[in-house]
Amino acid sequence: MSPSEQHPPAFERIATGVPGLDPILGGGLVASGVYIVVGEPGAGKTLFANQLCYSQAQQGTRCLYVTLLAESHSRMLANLRSMAFFDASQLPQRIYYVSGFRMLEEQGLPGLLELLRREMRNHGAGILVLDGLVQAQEAAGSSRDFKKFIHELQVSAGLSRFTALLLTSSVGPTVHPEYTMVDGILELRERTAAMRSWRELQVRKFRGSASLNGAHHFRISEAGLEVFPRLETMVSRSQPPDWGTQRVRFGVPTLDAMIPEGFAAASTTLVMGPPGCGKTILGVSHLAEGLRLGEPCLMVSFYEGPDRLMHKAANVGLSLASAVKDGRLVLQWNMPAECNLDLVAHSLLEDVRRRGVKRLFVDGLSAMVETTHEPARISPFFAALTQELRRHGVTTVFTLETPRLFGPDMDVPLGTGLSGVAENLLFMRHLELNGRLRRLLSIFKLRDADYDPTLREFLITSQGIEIQPPFQPSPELLLTGIARFPGNHS
Repeated sequence: MSPSEQHPPAFERIATGVPGLDPILGGGLVASGVYIVVGEPGAGKTLFANQLCYSQAQQGTRCLYVTLLAESHSRMLANLRSMAFFDASQLPQRIYYVSGFRMLEEQGLPGLLELLRREMRNHGAGILVLDGLVQAQEAAGSSRDFKKFIHELQVSAGLSRFTALLLTSSVGPTVHPEYTMVDGILELRERTAAMRSWRELQVRKFRGSASLNGAHHFRISEAGLEVFPRLETMVSRSQPPDWGTQRVRFGVPTLDAMIPEGFAAASTTLVMGPPGCGKTILGVSHLAEGLRLGEPCLMVSFYEGPDRLMHKAANVGLSLASAVKDGRLVLQWNMPAECNLDLVAHSLLEDVRRRGVKRLFVDGLSAMVETTHEPARISPFFAALTQELRRHGVTTVFTLETPRLFGPDMDVPLGTGLSGVAENLLFMRHLELNGRLRRLLSIFKLRDADYDPTLREFLITSQGIEIQPPFQPSPELLLTGIARFPGNHS
């Protein structure tokens, strides 16, 4: 067996320093491997490679960064200075930049290979970055010469125990036949739909361990690259604990009376209804009851900011300010303009794990459904999200807006698949009764518990929510949204 085929043990890993990437790779890059990072100009390849180098330098590893007809080193460093990971003290002792273009022009691939070997040996480097592999590919006399170059580089990596990243622009096919020789291929790309754009990372190939399949979102910020693994690939496949013996209530006496046993802890409740029917106040009541019991709570909203939300809650006798101040309640607000599902899930689940959240209220699923650029993912995404929340024992209330205020037609957005992952389903709507607009609430589904199925008027007062006794008009008339009391024909 040749040295290039002798991989180090799977537990020897190189941390990339890119948040979220190492879990996708099964723990990081396999030591002494040769990896190709491919993507169009501006995809983030150079930033990714530098982020890895500075992360490894912090751990004492020396890194060699070789450029081929790329931006000048001074300009590269000027661009990196705004990044949080940049540390000028690592230059040039642990991170050393070299241009290999002249050697490539004068002596071709053999000369470039010799330069890489010599510089790696002189600096005792454990990380090699070759930025501009496409230039080496164009300088090769034939496909065979380029394959030989990659093979020799693999031999050197195996013998000298260094890990190599080869950065190349995607010209022609994303994966060339020569690329099959390397240990891994990571593709960075930018997608565009209508006027929206987003970035994705995909592991095309990875030797040494399993990796997470599919495309994963990433963003570029002052922190560098941040990758958000696709939730469907990260969720635990184990059966969540059975929390059904523990019961939970909304903390609204007249509503809890409709559910004598309460609903199951760690269950998911979906509240559907038109704008202004009281969905947000109902969800806030769910949190207020948890706070009263001393449970850590979290609210994720898309339409109303924290200040407006706390003001609205205070108007109905639900004070949240003290709980927010002492950290028992965290309010996460997301701009509804463009929704990254995995970023929302990452922030949400990070807080759930860190604080041991027991009650969660997500207000405004409609924003996620309408603004995501991946509508086909909504159903599997929420199935994975609710599975993970159940596993952590979180009792969750989601709200979903229906389009009609009132009328004989009810548009229930079951096409999203959310009703299939919600154990409990509450429906709210408006009713025009004798020239007055009223709110109605009904329980459509409650798993593993008895409930009162009657239609009830839902009042919002300065003291909170009150559920009225069953209406006298017939249910058939109530469901049209326009009703009259018996005997009233006016």
